[in-house]
Amino acid sequence: MTSIKAPMPTSAAAPAGTSFGIGWLNRAARYLGGASLAAIMLLTVADVVMRNLFATVVPGGMELAGLLMVFVALSTLALVEQEKGHIRVDVLLNALPGFVRTPLLAGGLLLTLATICITALQIAFQALYLRSNGIVTGVLAIPEWPFAAAAAVFMALFALALLVNLIAVIGEVVEIRDGRSLAILALWTAVALAIVWFALRPGDLPFELPREMRGAGSIALCFVLIFLGVHIAAAMAITALLGISMLISPGASLTSLGTTTLDVVADQTWSAVPLFTWMGLIVVACGFAESLYRAAYRWIGHLPGGLASASTVASAGLSSIVGDTLSGVYSMGSIALPQMRAYGYDMKLAAASIACAATIGVMIPPSIAFIVYGMITEVSIGKLFVAGILPGILFAFILIAMITVRAMIDPALAPRGERSSWRERLASTVEIWPILALILLVLGGLYGGLVTPNEAGGLGVGGALVIAALTGRLSRGSLWRSIEMTLRLSTAIIIIFMFATVFSRFITISGLTSQLADLIAGMQLGKYQLLAAIIAFYVVIGMFMNALPALVLTVPLFFPLAMNAGFDPIWFGVICVIMVELGVVTPPIGVNVFAIASLTKDVTMYEIFRGVFPFWFAFLGLVLLITVFPQIVLFLPSLM
Repeated sequence: MTSIKAPMPTSAAAPAGTSFGIGWLNRAARYLGGASLAAIMLLTVADVVMRNLFATVVPGGMELAGLLMVFVALSTLALVEQEKGHIRVDVLLNALPGFVRTPLLAGGLLLTLATICITALQIAFQALYLRSNGIVTGVLAIPEWPFAAAAAVFMALFALALLVNLIAVIGEVVEIRDGRSLAILALWTAVALAIVWFALRPGDLPFELPREMRGAGSIALCFVLIFLGVHIAAAMAITALLGISMLISPGASLTSLGTTTLDVVADQTWSAVPLFTWMGLIVVACGFAESLYRAAYRWIGHLPGGLASASTVASAGLSSIVGDTLSGVYSMGSIALPQMRAYGYDMKLAAASIACAATIGVMIPPSIAFIVYGMITEVSIGKLFVAGILPGILFAFILIAMITVRAMIDPALAPRGERSSWRERLASTVEIWPILALILLVLGGLYGGLVTPNEAGGLGVGGALVIAALTGRLSRGSLWRSIEMTLRLSTAIIIIFMFATVFSRFITISGLTSQLADLIAGMQLGKYQLLAAIIAFYVVIGMFMNALPALVLTVPLFFPLAMNAGFDPIWFGVICVIMVELGVVTPPIGVNVFAIASLTKDVTMYEIFRGVFPFWFAFLGLVLLITVFPQIVLFLPSLM
């Protein structure tokens, strides 16, 4: 799974597709994406300032931001593929011997390549349609076809990068010199081509699949493809293409693939993802993470397990700014682990505390997981953000309490740090004013109803840049690297949601949710029995899948069931986010554990998973508390 690797290199890598002599196109796309990201930030800030000070807005600002999102979301598709950064689930592949794994990987790349080529072609047809009909935006009358054409070009570059990787993997199959590998490759290739053929010509299927089985069968196929290493985005796309073709027609499925993906990527609401990501990366680049840890240590480092508790507080604060758990793990792990090692901490406890504490950032805004849930369910993202604050703070207290109790029972696990003077505590608190200012800016604007989530992201980036300029902590090189990293991370996220939207449309057409509802009604499950079943499912799927894909695949199925059972949509969203985050510390995937293991070096993943196990009960305890006391989640949103 790509998300368990070290962060993508911040230096510019050789552009994908260089073998075809088009490296300059990838470089140009990257610069265009960076300029578009900066333009969206400036438009957002200008719109907020003008609205609140002059009771007016930037004319056409929202529609222009939506158009620019095409460049932000898609410009680095090829580069991310070159770096093997697109999200895949390779837990099964990694467990197989090389002569099986390599040809399966090649087959997965082939199916992904075919899917992306079809998508690029459909988006190109959509661009021609927009041009021939003279369709323009509503306010500024900007022709829409050039942006659709750019999207088609970016998808084509993605396809070329996939082709380069496919050729390389096929070369590895040949080098193995094993007839079994060639046979597996031939079989997988035949299966991949058959899937594409029947998606385009469902009438050629040699059997008639009952309508009520088509939805379940297609979803089963999707999960099989995902666990065989096919890119998650492509697995959802080809499944939706096949399913809609069987249920309606190939023309309807192809049209849906072209129009829906373009509509999703051109939605300015998605600008919250790159903007919040950029804000967090600026904070990390400026070195404020170390100041945050130092402040937490000054205040509570002298308590039993104080260094681990300080890293918990700092990880929560940093992750809440970054909005991504892995960034919190890498940043705080590199700072706190050497300190805890020097004090003789049990490194299983040290590593596990950071891996678990980083998940708090997904509950406290900004949270990419809440953005995804809100986009899927059309629930207010602003209210979701606010709803996660109290559970996040409560979870931090639960983790600190567990660390303190364990250190009191066995002081050798986590010795106390030195006691700091009040002057040192106050001085360290002053050092973190930039983070406190950003939290106040973002959360204050959201809670006060002054800004939308994407506007809060724009203000956050603007505020982070101003603070960086005032403190002199951000060089031009660091600024550009933060932009590049933002584009890569955002691309890996938004490409999944592009195709997840088509997948969700297929689920709706298939009637699978109503079938599930009827099945559950027949089982006569009570309201909380249903919740227990959903939680159990998330525990299982979290063993094999990262948080974002799990959320994208399951929410379209579970959300209607939860609403029929009478659960609050905001409360249910918090439950879902907590449960998918449990998966990032659950074996055998546990992406946070993989990340922290890459920093500890001398502590095995098995030992870290053992250290994480007690903290598992913290997650389940949090779910139990907000189930028994739902106002923990709903109190703050009710005041908005």
